[in-house]
Parts: sequence; structure tokens; C-alpha cells
Amino acid sequence: MKYWKTTILLVVGWLLLFNTAHGQEKDTNPFSNGKPIGLVFADFYTGINQGSNPSAFEIKRAYLGYEFDIGGNFSSKIQLDIGSPDDVSNYSLLRRFAYFKDAYLEYKKNKFNIKFGIIPLQQFKIQENIWAHRYIYKTVIDQQNLGSSADLGTSVNYKATGFLELDFTLMNGEGYNNLQTDYSYKAGLGATLKPWKGLIVRMYVDGITKSETQWLLVSFVGYEIKDKFLAGFEYDVKLNNKFEEDHSIDALSGYASWHFAKKLQVFGRYDFITSNTLAGEERPWNLENDGSTIIAGIEYRPVSKVKIAFDYQDWFPYAGNAENHSYLFLNLEFKVW
Repeated sequence: MKYWKTTILLVVGWLLLFNTAHGQEKDTNPFSNGKPIGLVFADFYTGINQGSNPSAFEIKRAYLGYEFDIGGNFSSKIQLDIGSPDDVSNYSLLRRFAYFKDAYLEYKKNKFNIKFGIIPLQQFKIQENIWAHRYIYKTVIDQQNLGSSADLGTSVNYKATGFLELDFTLMNGEGYNNLQTDYSYKAGLGATLKPWKGLIVRMYVDGITKSETQWLLVSFVGYEIKDKFLAGFEYDVKLNNKFEEDHSIDALSGYASWHFAKKLQVFGRYDFITSNTLAGEERPWNLENDGSTIIAGIEYRPVSKVKIAFDYQDWFPYAGNAENHSYLFLNLEFKVW
């Protein structure tokens, strides 16, 4: 606890120093080419028809960091993620940890983009942009722990044509909040197509070998009419989950948003998670985590840096002896800078 508080204070002091220096020496200060990052996700929730109906105020996540244009086609980004990455439930935020979510050097020239360090993984960012409500609920890959949203490694993006982009990633495979503990690496290959304005198609695969080879297959289609309508659908498959042979997870997720007024939109989402039944068994191996999620709500943006949403979230487990979990949420996202 003491460690991450000290870290946050140091980062905040660092950012304030950059801003002060920028204001005093705009033309000569090298930090004038950068900008601070400050983003907070908070909420209040209450259960519906769950006995005591649990409720609480939460700060789900806070991001603090800095982006800096070094020059000569180089830039860098460092960002702390203050949250609860080890919690198994979305409603049990009992601890707070600070991790480096992003800490990388980036090189851009012509059609190439190269990152090295703790890097964001593109298959998350594309879906997050279409879903556009990360402060309310993670994308299905992240929410179901099918993969990490960032990792330590390197990535190369190549814009082959005006509508086709290819990417290759080599990473530890342990996620951004774990150290490398073995000699196994995860390799990922993806292709992004934008055949016409507003439409995006994404295909991605990665694999890592230990006792078995674990695979993640991602397919996504999204469509956007700027400031009017967003829709996305993805189908993901994880094979040999946690390196256990023939243990697979299938995940489908569909979502849409409609801006019916300048500062108002309605949104909805449906997730469907299933696991396979092993030979000789009668039930899916991961039945206790199989089920469906429904989210529906309305979002209000009073200013550009603030989002407020009132939404309904429900988890329907497929196990016959499990009960569904229904909640009402008031979600908030605000940018500090």
C-alpha cells in the first residue's frame, strides 16, 4: 500500500513539474512536446433481488502517465494502472495495486510503426474503440481473461495499403502485471481491413507453448457512423486454455450505440461464454463460468472529458444450481487533463 501511494505522488509531482516548465519555457523546454495522462473510472452499483442487495461506491481504475515526442520519429509513453487486477469478480474490488500498464518506446516512419517495452495489444484497442464504454465493462477477451490487454515485448505494424494493415507481436505472454518466469514467448499475427469508410474487419491469432500450445483466435467486425452509430461483433476461441489439452472456451460479443441527441446515447451489449465437454464427461469443464451477460443503458456527456452512464447489467450462469446476478450501475469516466 505504501509503495503505490509513494509511486503515485512521484508521478503526479513529475507531471506538475512538466506542466509548470512548459508554461514558463514553451519554446525551449523539451517537455513541451509531451502531454500528461489522467483518467479515472468510478461507479456506484446496487444489486437487484439478491437478498441483501449489495451496493457500494467504487473507484475501479485510475490511469496516470505521460506521453512524450522525443523527435526523429521517436516517441514514448509511460502510464500507471491503479486498480485491482487480481480480483476474480467484477464486484469484489477489495485491493489496490499500481502497475505499469504502458512503458514503451515507439518509432514511426512511413508505413512502419514499432513499439518496444510494456506495449498495448491491438486486438483489445480496436474492439474497445468500437465498444466505446471501457469505463463500464471490459471487452469480452479482457473480461473473460482470454488474454491480457498489454504485455512486455515488441510489436511491428505495417500499413500495406490504404485499407490493409498487418501486425506482428512477440511478447512474454504473462501479461503486464506479471514478470517473465520461463523461456516461453507468445507470438501474435493480425490483419486489419478497412474496405470502406466506417467498416473495420479484424483477424488475429496468437500462440504460446509450454506443456501444450495455447491458442487464441479472434475475429471482429465493426461499423461506425461518426457521432451517430456504432456496432461491433466478435467471436473468440481459446484452445488448450491454461495449457490443458482439449480445454477450450468460446466467446461471442455483440454491442451497439446510438447517439439520439448531441450529448446523449443509448447502448447495449450481449456476451455469450461457453466451454466444451471433455470426452467421458457429462458437463462442460468450465460450467461454473459459462453464461451470458446483458448490458443496457444511457450515456450523457456534459463536457468532452466527462462521461456519465446509467445502466443495467445482468449475468445469467448456465449452471442449473447458480443464480443470476442483476445490478444497476451509475458509471463515471473523467479525464484529469
